[in-house]
Amino acid sequence: MPRGVELPSGWYALHQRQIIILEDDLSDTHSNRPLLGSDDALQLAKWDEARLREILGGMHVSELADLLLSCRNDDQRRLLVEYIPDECLGEVLLELPEGVQEEVLAVFEPQEIEDVVEHLDSDDAADLLQAVDKEIADEVIGRLDPSERRDIAELLSHDEETAGGLMQSELFKVRGSWPVEKVLQVLRRFGREIENLNYVYVVDDDDLLVGVLSLHTLLFAEPEVMISLLAQTDFPRVMAGQDQEEVARLFEKYDVLAMPVVNASGELVGRITADDVIDVMREEATEDMYRLAALSDQDDLAESVSTTARRRGIWLAVNLLTAIAASVVISQFEATIAQVVALAVLMPIVASMGGIAGTQTLTVIVRGIALGRITFANARRALIKEVSVGLVSGGVFAVVMATVASLWFPELGMRLGAIIAVAMMVNLFAAGLAGSVIPLTLQRLDIDPALASGTILTTVTDVVGFFTFLGLATIFLV
Repeated sequence: MPRGVELPSGWYALHQRQIIILEDDLSDTHSNRPLLGSDDALQLAKWDEARLREILGGMHVSELADLLLSCRNDDQRRLLVEYIPDECLGEVLLELPEGVQEEVLAVFEPQEIEDVVEHLDSDDAADLLQAVDKEIADEVIGRLDPSERRDIAELLSHDEETAGGLMQSELFKVRGSWPVEKVLQVLRRFGREIENLNYVYVVDDDDLLVGVLSLHTLLFAEPEVMISLLAQTDFPRVMAGQDQEEVARLFEKYDVLAMPVVNASGELVGRITADDVIDVMREEATEDMYRLAALSDQDDLAESVSTTARRRGIWLAVNLLTAIAASVVISQFEATIAQVVALAVLMPIVASMGGIAGTQTLTVIVRGIALGRITFANARRALIKEVSVGLVSGGVFAVVMATVASLWFPELGMRLGAIIAVAMMVNLFAAGLAGSVIPLTLQRLDIDPALASGTILTTVTDVVGFFTFLGLATIFLV
């Protein structure tokens, strides 16, 4: 392999064919300036900037994002970014984690950010500008055309996790009094500039949304028919201030490709497309998964060690406090444990079984809340079911563990078996009850159930398990 230019290892894995083409095109007349760092395995002798730009321009944005993530350091990533065409660089950056976006954009001049933003839809442009300092974002917005400036400023005025922050201003709207023939003429002239064009939005003279018409219906309608007669007046719509999770549920419920966004007056202000909602679903699912594990929703492999350690450390500190609480309960029965050593062997089993059973219930309830299927008002059925499951599971495993404990410690016989059986039933009952009530109560208090439920649940099952098992042992064995 000739020496000189180095590329990240991910390049070769993803694009072996392009590397071969690039190597064949190299000549001795080209500069031999290093492209990236010197610690990667793949090396090329020389390189042609124009050819490199051509190859990068022919790659899919998701592949380019993977390539940037494969870089071993920020210097490699920033240098490679220079050769990605502006027309696709914005989409590539949006594929990256937020932390990496911010690192890459931190070295961009306002003019360079403007060149990237100009090739993006309004919603994507707003998302990208949120990754830079506000002063720079304001300067970039000030450089844009008045119409683009107005659209992006409107999007940035909404919370990014609402329908207003998710929508894009590019859409196709017509008056209800227009015939089909006129709409098709206007559509041919202006519609090609709008991506993911699936619906025509019908508005009145005050820009109030009247109805929605699919392109399929429009294409097969008679030319002289008025659009107002074809529009679907009960088509689902969302308010600009609605939470993005609720928007995602509406997309899932009505199975549409795009949904109009209106303000408090009913005026059409934008639309949300299905591809953006898919991103929301992935983000919300990831957030819930992270929070159930007591992680920040910002936790990412691309972040620095110090940042990740700081965020995780907060929840580890909370968990430490709850663990101390459980240890305090154990310390109250120190004399009992000293006299009956078997208790020290068996008590982790009681706590562990309760923790697992509680986590199962918690996962089901939190997921039901996230999907809108379970609320504080209709939770009775779910609560009864989960508690019943806890009792049934507790009864089965109580019998199993009573038998194991009796055979394991024959000197204590059935007394120890009965104690651990009762403790296990009580703890699994408590796990089912706590796993249902805790997230519902947190939701009632407007606290994210996925954020704090796990820590509280672990404390409940540990304390109840240890207290029941050791308390019964103190009464009947000592």
